[in-house]
Amino acid sequence: MLSLITKDHEQVELLLNVLTEQLAELESEQQGVNFKLMDDIVHYLRNYIDRYHHPKEDLIYSYYLENYVEDASMPNRLASEHQSLNFLSRELSSALNMIQLDSVMPFDELAKQLRGFVDKQRNHIQYENNVVMPLMAEKFTADDWCQVEHLWKNGDVQDIKTLAVFNDAYDRLKQRIIDAGFMHEIDEELCLV
Repeated sequence: MLSLITKDHEQVELLLNVLTEQLAELESEQQGVNFKLMDDIVHYLRNYIDRYHHPKEDLIYSYYLENYVEDASMPNRLASEHQSLNFLSRELSSALNMIQLDSVMPFDELAKQLRGFVDKQRNHIQYENNVVMPLMAEKFTADDWCQVEHLWKNGDVQDIKTLAVFNDAYDRLKQRIIDAGFMHEIDEELCLV
């Protein structure tokens, strides 16, 4: 499961790189800002991450807290950050929708929201990669991973058909990003399942 989370993080980083490039365009007041693409990326991240990625991480971390942490009052930083990121993505999505509907919104305000979203996402991924995942890799036994995998596969969040839809959506989004010149064709097939 950690390899799937790592793969998700790599794909999120690719999308955050595109948002960062768009942020630079926005801050320099260039005409190359693609608000629709930005909105599609944020929409995709919001839906995929909130529906599949974060629940997977929450499941693993909850299992860790239940089985390896003696202090039951230990705060769950991961769940708290997931809620915060969900809020930021909804705010950013709303702002991008307003701009596409020709509502008046200062670009510097949008740039501030976008920078906050990208920075928070990157800091969160860094925390997971450098603290949470190594902790799980160190503490969990093969039996623990089997139990977590069993919980995931039998939970409500695991829907293969919907995951296939997200994979297709990611492939289409990746192709739009390539077509827009933000990245080159990647030989490796990226899959979020």
